[in-house]
Amino acid sequence: MRKASLFSGIGGVDIAAHMAGMETVVFCEQKPFPQRVLHKHWPAVPIIDDVHDFTKGRLDELGIGTIDLVSAGYPCQPASFAGKRRGEEDDRWLWPEVRRVLSEVRPRWFIGENVFGHVSLGLDTVLTDLEDDGYAAEAIVIPAAAVYASHRRDRV
Repeated sequence: MRKASLFSGIGGVDIAAHMAGMETVVFCEQKPFPQRVLHKHWPAVPIIDDVHDFTKGRLDELGIGTIDLVSAGYPCQPASFAGKRRGEEDDRWLWPEVRRVLSEVRPRWFIGENVFGHVSLGLDTVLTDLEDDGYAAEAIVIPAAAVYASHRRDRV
């Protein structure tokens, strides 16, 4: 299975995908430090540094080919309990860009990841958009304790 990684960070989801037998064929990450980490561990995988530039045309230029799965840890600040919770009014609300990428690339699978605050702010929009676009969508909450961490940190 070939995947694209949006808002990749240092590639945590991509390490898990690799362990499951998937191949990440393109990253999208804006920040310099995570880009250096990605280059170190995946030197042959291209990085598109702005989600607005992540288009089907750009993927074609890079010779990427078919993508079976898109993962996206899209910015959490708009929904986080630690922030102002401005949701769609926050300029960091980038779900519409993720949806655009999905509509252009048309992967069979999508995995999104976000903070627990997303459950009460914005998740209904995301799930409705996914279903409107032909995906069967389900959200689950995974606590940090599920991977034996000793702190409280729920992820959606």
